[in-house]
Amino acid sequence: MAPRHPRRWRVDFLIALALALFVLLLFYRLLFTNRVLASGDILLYFYPYRDYAADALRHGRIPLWNPYSFLGVPFLANPQSAVLYPLHWPLSWLPVTKQIYWSAAMHAWLLGLGGYLLMRRWGYGAGAGLITGLTLCGSGFYGGLIGHINQMNGAAWLPWLVWIYDASTSSLSTSLRFTIYDGGAAGKLCEGREREWVDAAGKRRRFWRARRFYGQVVGLSAVIALMLLAGHTQTAYINLLGLGVWAVTLPLARRSVGHVSKIAHPTILWNSRLWWALGERLVLYVGSVVLALWIAAAQLLPTLELSNLGLRSGGLSYAEATSFSLKPLQLLWTLFPSYGLADLGVVFGTSGYTEFVAYVGLIGLLLALLGVWKGAWRGGVEATPRGWLFGLLFVGLGLFLAAGRWNPFYFLLYKFVPGFDLFRTPARWMMLYTMGAAVLAGVGAEWMLSKIGGAGQSEGRWWRQRTWAWTAFLMGLVALDLLLAANALPHTQPTAPEAVAGVRTGPAHLLTDPARARVGPAAMGRFLSMSNTRFDPGDMADLQAIFVDGGDGPFRLDKRAFDQLIVALKEQEILAPNLALLWRVPSVDGFDGGVLPLQRYIHALSLFVPPDQVVPDGRLREQLRQVPSTSLLNFLNIQYVMTDKVRDLWVDDIYYDRQIGAKLDVAQPTTVVNVPQPLEATRLDLIGYLEGDASALRMLAADTAVARVQVHGADTTQTFSIVAGVDWADGALDSPLAASRGAQIALRDVDGGRQEYIVRLAFDAPMTPQEIEVQLTAQFQQDLAALAAVLQAATLVDERTGAFVPLLPSDRGHFQRVHSGDVKIYENLDVLPRAYLVHQSLSATDEQEALALVEEHAAELDRVVILEGAPPFVATAHADDAVEMIAYASERVELRAHSQEAARLVLSDSYYPGWRAWVDGAETPIYAANYLARGIELPAGDHTVVFAYAPASWRRGVQWSMAGLLIWLGLLFSVAVLQVKFK
Repeated sequence: MAPRHPRRWRVDFLIALALALFVLLLFYRLLFTNRVLASGDILLYFYPYRDYAADALRHGRIPLWNPYSFLGVPFLANPQSAVLYPLHWPLSWLPVTKQIYWSAAMHAWLLGLGGYLLMRRWGYGAGAGLITGLTLCGSGFYGGLIGHINQMNGAAWLPWLVWIYDASTSSLSTSLRFTIYDGGAAGKLCEGREREWVDAAGKRRRFWRARRFYGQVVGLSAVIALMLLAGHTQTAYINLLGLGVWAVTLPLARRSVGHVSKIAHPTILWNSRLWWALGERLVLYVGSVVLALWIAAAQLLPTLELSNLGLRSGGLSYAEATSFSLKPLQLLWTLFPSYGLADLGVVFGTSGYTEFVAYVGLIGLLLALLGVWKGAWRGGVEATPRGWLFGLLFVGLGLFLAAGRWNPFYFLLYKFVPGFDLFRTPARWMMLYTMGAAVLAGVGAEWMLSKIGGAGQSEGRWWRQRTWAWTAFLMGLVALDLLLAANALPHTQPTAPEAVAGVRTGPAHLLTDPARARVGPAAMGRFLSMSNTRFDPGDMADLQAIFVDGGDGPFRLDKRAFDQLIVALKEQEILAPNLALLWRVPSVDGFDGGVLPLQRYIHALSLFVPPDQVVPDGRLREQLRQVPSTSLLNFLNIQYVMTDKVRDLWVDDIYYDRQIGAKLDVAQPTTVVNVPQPLEATRLDLIGYLEGDASALRMLAADTAVARVQVHGADTTQTFSIVAGVDWADGALDSPLAASRGAQIALRDVDGGRQEYIVRLAFDAPMTPQEIEVQLTAQFQQDLAALAAVLQAATLVDERTGAFVPLLPSDRGHFQRVHSGDVKIYENLDVLPRAYLVHQSLSATDEQEALALVEEHAAELDRVVILEGAPPFVATAHADDAVEMIAYASERVELRAHSQEAARLVLSDSYYPGWRAWVDGAETPIYAANYLARGIELPAGDHTVVFAYAPASWRRGVQWSMAGLLIWLGLLFSVAVLQVKFK
């Protein structure tokens, strides 16, 4: 470590200011304007999570449970929520967008400052340290992480880990100075100053070493704990593995350990004092990690409990673990900045291209190459300079591991090294490359600046001023290069604030649910979004006029920012995966990709999607192909279903809702279509087709009466027939039957290989239908049992005025369209309450049996419940049996129940350990009900029931964290005491 100049703190302070200024320039668009980032995970994941966590902290509570995603899941236990990360707490009073942006800026500054201090600890000059700091906080890898703020927060602590840990080298060196052997003569100490120092102050040396060791444990454990609490376990794993490799490599790679350069006998390598010193470094590493785990136990124990029940409880497959590996053929795009001249989303073939960007700037890369070439020039100080060795090690290690599946050794790591099977995206190992390249850039800058200064040593003050000018010029060049290179990253391309804060019509309707005001936001019926983002917003023209055609004012957006706005507004409209949490609307869906969703939730999706097609990390909306039946919707307590209008039709200015439809066959030959909105109509339009076995379709004769349609009014009924070929035909493209008999085609779906037909049934006189019944004819059922008729849409039309009312045929229960805008919202009219009573229960011995019973009895779940571990039960239901929800908060639900006989109460929230239940103040066990929900036994009578979330893992974690903090404070006190003794 270089001797500290009396005015060194002034230089450090100015460097810290320079780094802060650079960071403010780098992120100024986000920090000082109203523009926002609204693409990818920052919108769909981190805004909702940070907003929910900050809101709870502002109200003085720790958010343990999230009732708005996946039927309710742990919140704090999900490490990505970062609830306990202390650097987030002061930002909780800012708008959620500014919370993330200022967190990003603060951690970028911490990263750069850590890099600067590390270079100074290794003996490099302030200019070299600043180059390293600038390169780190302006790098492509780190700048690209703003969309994953938890990774950004965790990665910022890597240089601080090395800075604290590398102070132990001095302890190792000092220890060795008293154990040098000369020609194998044991016990002969070095002559000179060291011998005099030992003879005079042996006790003082022990105090000094103990103070340094305890101080390092205090510092390292604090930084590691912060990394763990920052919310990205993989980043902490990468940082700690990198530190561990460095800890082992440094003493083994240097030709003279700890400045010992006159070793006359090889037995020094086997000296016990040397290995004791190396053991001390290992103890420092392991002890600091253990203490950090202890301090962070309040986060880690709930996370461990969740991990055992969640998405990754069985580890990841090799294909999953190596997804987003760095492709060798794209390495140049990874390492060199594109300056925004190329669309990297197209280059890397993904909107998440920032996972692959790891430039350190063109000037930084040239300096790093110079550092590789000239880095060992400091041989007069150390035979192997630490900066050069560190840079080469981390650059090589980062590139080696980032290759993932393209690296044949990665499979061995996946199989035999703990942790490699728990994380995906190997490209994230490029953080080590970035750290190494930034250090090498500082090393190269040090050589260049020293040559400039050395050449003019005899020139006096004028030359020293010129050297400072060259130093400032190089720093400015590096900073400018990195600012220009950032044009390739999302944070330089923000969009309008409406992308985050704008309330769209679909969510606005859900926000009017009366249960929200009566009981609480999370008490309303859950919703399922099935829409994608292929639709165009209805206000597209207005948005175009404001943000594109509105001149050069502050609202104007370029094409990329406008496209980002439109996509974000569509995602806000459909509340795509986690935006429901942002608006506090309970959803059955979500997205995490870390420890969530729960394994039970994933397995339950097999009731909706073929098991081999289930996507394990949520996003049910992307997997469903049609609206499920109301019985399955009730299984998940879904009251609202949101869809787009892509499937719908406009024919001759008449609208037809094709979203659900009804299939009529031998098993279900009749469907009844309700008319929710009275209209005096002159005709009924039906869209449908015939489907079934190809041979049976060939046997279908023209003019066969397929179905009878009865339109019931208040005083009259009209009857019509659907005739094969004339009205409907088979759904094959270019159907010969349709062509021969003239069935009118309404929809020709080339991609789906199907066409549909429209029949217009004119009434004898205008009438106001109340109900429409469609029934297969007896002849069709008997002679052509292998065929079915599909009624896809129905619309009542008043030809006199052009008015129409689209109806909703359904063979999956009763629905009502309650909102129609850019998207549609259907209400499940058969929905069960969130909490309800049943008087029959079936017993399941394990999870597999429970899921099988749920599938078998799906249509009876309003009367029967499957309980795991409880005996079967039967009682009689009574008309006045009821459950009333009194209060619904995140971690507490209060109900009032009445039952004339004993019953089973079902609360359709996720079953999870840590939930407890009380009936009239007496605790009662909670059973897994219907595989996903919670159930309790309820005696006859009137009762108050309370469910509360108080996980033992959280209580134990807090206790362990308090104990760890006491140990940490004890060590800190010891350092202070030893400091006094040392003086």
